[in-house]
Amino acid sequence: MKSWVVLIVILGFLLGSCTIMAGDVSHWPASLIAVLAIVAMKLANDRAKVLAWPMEFLLAAAVTMIVINLTRLYFLPLPV
Repeated sequence: MKSWVVLIVILGFLLGSCTIMAGDVSHWPASLIAVLAIVAMKLANDRAKVLAWPMEFLLAAAVTMIVINLTRLYFLPLPV
């Protein structure tokens, strides 16, 4: 149970940071996909113990969030 509270704190930190950097909540479509991927990573990591909890997992979660948001930005049209 304690590890899920830590996961919620990690997700809050990542989503809050994205909101601050974007200046609004326009990142939410991609961030929702990233959150679902991170939760799936947590479930898989609980079984396989591939990443050390919480520091290595935090790094993997941050990279996942960045890659998914950059992928979304790549497909957005440039402002005119």
